Amino acid sequence: MRRYLFSRVLWKNRIPLLKKEEKWLIFPLIFFLILCYFLYVKGLMFFEVPSASMEPTLKPGDKVIAFKIKEIKRGDVVIFYHPEDKKEVMVKRVIGLPGEKIKIHGGKVYINGKPLEEPYIKEPPIYDYPETKIPPGHYFLLGDNRNNSQDSSIFGPVPRELIFGKDIFIYWPPSRWGRIE
Repeated sequence: MRRYLFSRVLWKNRIPLLKKEEKWLIFPLIFFLILCYFLYVKGLMFFEVPSASMEPTLKPGDKVIAFKIKEIKRGDVVIFYHPEDKKEVMVKRVIGLPGEKIKIHGGKVYINGKPLEEPYIKEPPIYDYPETKIPPGHYFLLGDNRNNSQDSSIFGPVPRELIFGKDIFIYWPPSRWGRIE
């Protein structure tokens, strides 16, 4: 009982940290701290899609949220530096993994001799790519708009150290808001 009374007296007679008119600052401060956590700890990045090479999944001008990448899987949409021009940032889909053999022929992509099921592409590729083994630490990246994309079919497999983000969410325009599949 004493403890309860003592704590009640202390609570009523406490020194306020903020005046009434300053309490509105709490919510922006909390929002700012949460934003800092996601930006610096989780590695959140904001990115604008530069070209039509990922249509229909991503359209030019779509703004996406991406995060630092830990593991790369087939089908992931990743952000990376162009292998020949490190200033240019690109976005493509992971098709081939290190050590796999990849081939494009007759409008299909083959991984280790088996055709890859690709429901996300705009249209089948009209070009061929000779069977190539992907070196260790490299990934084969293609745009979903296969016939209008500068990708690994042109510059070859991309080293892992050039891949820095993975798309997770379209936040602009609002009509396309949602998770990237």
